[in-house]
Amino acid sequence: MSLSAPLFLLAVLAALLTLLAPARASTWLKTGKETSRPYGHVDYCARNASDCRNRSTGSSLPAPRIGVLSQINAAVNRTIKPTADKIAFGRTEFWTANARSGDCEDFALAKRAKLMRSGFRPSDLLLTMGYKGNEAHTVLVVRTRDGDYVLDNLDDAVQPVQSSRMSFRKIQAPDHGGRWLSVTGKTGKAP
Repeated sequence: MSLSAPLFLLAVLAALLTLLAPARASTWLKTGKETSRPYGHVDYCARNASDCRNRSTGSSLPAPRIGVLSQINAAVNRTIKPTADKIAFGRTEFWTANARSGDCEDFALAKRAKLMRSGFRPSDLLLTMGYKGNEAHTVLVVRTRDGDYVLDNLDDAVQPVQSSRMSFRKIQAPDHGGRWLSVTGKTGKAP
């Protein structure tokens, strides 16, 4: 056996491990000024005032806990039946964390509730709106010390924000659950 064969096998093994390793975010959404609140969120806050007030942001961002994020993302995606609010609730726009059927906001709120029960802080679990292609879409962005991760009802894989095929427009303010900030881009510096 030549010396190049073991080196080749090591290179193949290293490439395989790279492919199997979870993607690391290392990018966060960059925020700008306060922006308009989505109507559905205004209504949600009227019914859930304790979820829409000032909140502590903590001194440091948490570890990503990718296993927990992945498990909850996939479980909620399997549990809620994708249905328009008009059909599920008889209203054009209705946000709830307790839906058996609903649209993207309901998936995001259900994931947020489960992650808070798993020890994540509300200030690190941010509803985020934008576009996926030409469609308006809402996801949950989880802010960690390794970057922002996207939990999407259209994908069971937890994606680093830079890998998500979404054009982000607005995000909940980490320090106040009832405020929204514009998304101005992405950054490699922790917020």
